Amino acid sequence: MNSVVLTHGDLDGITSGAIALLAFPGSDFYFTRPSQVHQDLYRVAKDRPTEVSVSDIAINSKKFDDILNAIDRFPESTTLYWIDHHPITPKQKRELARRVDLVHEVGPCAAELVYREFKDRLPEHALRLALYGAIGDYCDDTEFAKQQFDNYDKRALYLEAGLLVQALQEIDYRKESKDIVRQLALGIEPSSMNDIVTLALKATRIEHQVFRYVQSSARKLGPIGYILDMPINGYRGKSAKFAAYVTEANVGISARSTDDEVDMSLRRRQSRIDLNKALDTILPEMEGAQGGGHPAAAGASMYKDDFPKFLQRLAEYVDERS
Repeated sequence: MNSVVLTHGDLDGITSGAIALLAFPGSDFYFTRPSQVHQDLYRVAKDRPTEVSVSDIAINSKKFDDILNAIDRFPESTTLYWIDHHPITPKQKRELARRVDLVHEVGPCAAELVYREFKDRLPEHALRLALYGAIGDYCDDTEFAKQQFDNYDKRALYLEAGLLVQALQEIDYRKESKDIVRQLALGIEPSSMNDIVTLALKATRIEHQVFRYVQSSARKLGPIGYILDMPINGYRGKSAKFAAYVTEANVGISARSTDDEVDMSLRRRQSRIDLNKALDTILPEMEGAQGGGHPAAAGASMYKDDFPKFLQRLAEYVDERS
């Protein structure tokens, strides 16, 4: 094994992963998540790769020691790049920087950061991938992105990125998305990929149904609008935004429960509440709960019985800072 690329499964992760593949041709490619990246690093370390690129993976504070231990399993000959834009603590940043080539900046998307790190070895179409990632992750207002948009008709870029954003809602990222990553690395535009336009249109029609369902079923607790167990799978981030809008709340939540757990996405609306900090404050009060993300968008999971308590604590947290 020569080199390995590990990344997240959303559009920013897919585009940052495709750019990393262009920087390290012939790499093995895997999707990972904050809750499992330490396990994937342990596995990859056994093969003693020369380079490893990890992109768009938020630090799970509860797994941070496991991540460090996994990184320490790599031989000194391995160069490990950790490129991310999620908030991390100063201590975490110091510990990571001691072990990896750390590229961290809050504001740009991960795809922009990967592009800027490796731009001298990238083909021209990698820039479009960085801009797709910026659009998909609402990071299209950085100085880099605004400057680059001037070199294109950005309406076409938004169309291509929008097709991917929508289509990914109807794709199993662990399977079909790998093909998308490799096609993007080859320079194939989303509008020219098999089934992407069809899937994007299907997802858009479903999204309209999701909005109507949330509009009729969302509940409100103080500044929190939420929807629980929506009958349509996926669309978690979008339905969280819809829940905030239709209830005129500051924060929207879309949650799905199993027998003993609730998994959710959170989005803010017309508020400067930092959702990542909110989760860092509230979740330690609940055994087994974990989560994090960005100030405006985050995710969390917890035991089902703790969900009502979480809603109340989050409502209090938002009220105190509004």
